[in-house]
Amino acid sequence: MDVKSHARSRCRRWSSGAVLLAVVLTLVLAACGGDDDDDAAGEPAPTAGETDTGAEKIQLEPKTIGIMGPVDAAEIIKLANDATEQAAEALGWEVVRVDPGGDPAEMASGMTSLVNQGVDAIVLTTMEPATIASGLRAAEDAGIPVIDTHTLTQSADEFDGEYFLPPDEEFELLLDRMQTDVPEGSQIGVINLPQFLNAQIAGENIAAAAPDAGWEIVASHDADLANLVPDTQRAVGDMLRANPDIDAIFGCCDFVPPGAVPAIRQAGSDIKVYALHGIPSVMPQVESGLAVVEVADYQKGGVVAIDVLANHFATGAEIPKEMPSEFGWEMTIVDESNVAEGYPYPTEEVLAPFLERWAEMYEPAS
Repeated sequence: MDVKSHARSRCRRWSSGAVLLAVVLTLVLAACGGDDDDDAAGEPAPTAGETDTGAEKIQLEPKTIGIMGPVDAAEIIKLANDATEQAAEALGWEVVRVDPGGDPAEMASGMTSLVNQGVDAIVLTTMEPATIASGLRAAEDAGIPVIDTHTLTQSADEFDGEYFLPPDEEFELLLDRMQTDVPEGSQIGVINLPQFLNAQIAGENIAAAAPDAGWEIVASHDADLANLVPDTQRAVGDMLRANPDIDAIFGCCDFVPPGAVPAIRQAGSDIKVYALHGIPSVMPQVESGLAVVEVADYQKGGVVAIDVLANHFATGAEIPKEMPSEFGWEMTIVDESNVAEGYPYPTEEVLAPFLERWAEMYEPAS
């Protein structure tokens, strides 16, 4: 399921006349520089404005990037926003960051605030366009590029780019594992978060997949967005008291294991919770043996947005609506057997190839 890009190289053929000219020039330059012992010692190092191959780097101009997700208290959102900020700062750009705290009114005003501050571009994390419609129109009128990233939202013409994880692929990866572990005839409980499209899709997918797998969904709960973990803990406890034969819990999102695992322990049960969007702080629940999570390199969407914006500002290149195919998402399952290896997609590893790429291409803004 990992998608990898393959670099291609092209060779240029020199005509015989060009080769002869190159030889003559080499002899002339060698004669002129023969008195300089340092030049004779080897190739000169590239200058500050050159790449290792001698090509001129592009000097980036100063820019200010606006960054906003629905709520930084949600670790998966903060993980992505932090990576986007680090990427922008690596290019020498300023960052203006807005945290609406999960309040739709603050999301709307935050988007408008970024436009009014005159940022050069806006990178969003899982922002539904209807919530920020006025600010989106203002950004379009002001010529400010806007890229929405991370987990799937509704599409909008005002988004210059939409770089989203594929929700069906994530779900199928977790479903395959559940089908290995959870036998036919099992009862399951489900924790949903229908306010977000990707989580809504997860709920719809498990509802559709359960009958084919031979499972019965005996309880479901829509989590309280303002109180996710405590609300999930209470809901799972209620599920287990009302349905003591539940065999597994399915969770749409990152907050489910921290809420569900304590409830499972309090009930004296050893059932597992299977959740999408595992995050670093969920690893202790996985270590307990009571959680199995799907994890992806969530940070990549925002980092790719910064890469695309750098190319756009430096060369005038069009911003692609969909995430460029050369950048693929990676995802995996983390369980008790491999959790000791650590979180599979730390930000520094997601950023590393981009930092190397940018060091070859650009001089950071100053």
